[in-house]
Amino acid sequence: MRLDKESMKSFLTERLKNNHFIAHMGLILEDVDDGYAEMSLDIETHHLQQNGFMHGGVTATLCDVVTGIAAYTTVNEEKNVVTADLKVSYLNPSTCSKVLGVGRVVKAGKFLIFCEAQVFDLLEDGSKVLVATCTSIMASVDIPVMNR
Repeated sequence: MRLDKESMKSFLTERLKNNHFIAHMGLILEDVDDGYAEMSLDIETHHLQQNGFMHGGVTATLCDVVTGIAAYTTVNEEKNVVTADLKVSYLNPSTCSKVLGVGRVVKAGKFLIFCEAQVFDLLEDGSKVLVATCTSIMASVDIPVMNR
């Protein structure tokens, strides 16, 4: 990681403010370290599908973003990260008011970064229920950061 843990969290929190989709979704960066990221989401009605569960697209987005941030911590400062592959396995319907995504880098190569994630329902008693797992491959690229 280019920065210490707290500096990286501050940097990424500011950078994520420029990602309008992530802001619209309501994803919050909770923790970040070398090859690791956690994000939470307070579930609102626009996150739900017709049966009242968290929509699978929301789950996939959380997996994508949390593994992307974990991967981003492993690249050089002038690089960026984009998703090359994403596979999500849905294990349980999410019925809680808050979820947590945990992303980890399994192996960081020069161009490809292999990651895993888990998404949990956060129950009121403090316990967690596994909702989904994910594997992703992120690509380290030379795309500059753009603000619109």
